[in-house]
Amino acid sequence: MTTLIGYQGKGWAVLGCDSRSSDDSGRPMVMATHKIIENNGVLIAGSGAGRGSNIMQFGWKAPKPTAAEAQDLDNFVTQKFIPAMRKAFIDAGYDMKEDGDAATHDSDFLVCIRGTIYPIFGDYSWDRDSRGIYYAGSGGDVALGSLVARLENIDNNDPQDVQDAIANSIRDAIDWDIYTAAPVVTRIQYSK
Repeated sequence: MTTLIGYQGKGWAVLGCDSRSSDDSGRPMVMATHKIIENNGVLIAGSGAGRGSNIMQFGWKAPKPTAAEAQDLDNFVTQKFIPAMRKAFIDAGYDMKEDGDAATHDSDFLVCIRGTIYPIFGDYSWDRDSRGIYYAGSGGDVALGSLVARLENIDNNDPQDVQDAIANSIRDAIDWDIYTAAPVVTRIQYSK
């Protein structure tokens, strides 16, 4: 019930989202809190169950990599960020795990640390796409197609051009996905 889209540049990244949420009956609301927030220098965009985003935004302090950890962000995300995230979920009663099953939650996140996007999935795994484009939510497919088409006509080495393309791609998703609505929010993060 969301549209998230992100683009990985060289030394920077852009995340974008819509602002619609809905309850179990489908009744929509325009969120007062954006789906992209900054928590201790980390951009976090969430889709899926709102509880996961609530915890990621307000229920913990995201770990920030030290200068040494920033040299290997993959290791930092795997060994420090995700375990801290899972602990916050467990402490809040949000983590789901049956005996013998892997731990899960029912949200998807685009997390941006020092200008690098990490999609974190419902099983606490992450992986990056070699094309550098990420999306989630019910309108994500529409925004993805729109963004790919727009990237052919802009300087995709310019963060502002990409930010504008992402905003327009989410507006296209608004036209096609009932669970996506304005206002559109975008954020640029640079590596430090």
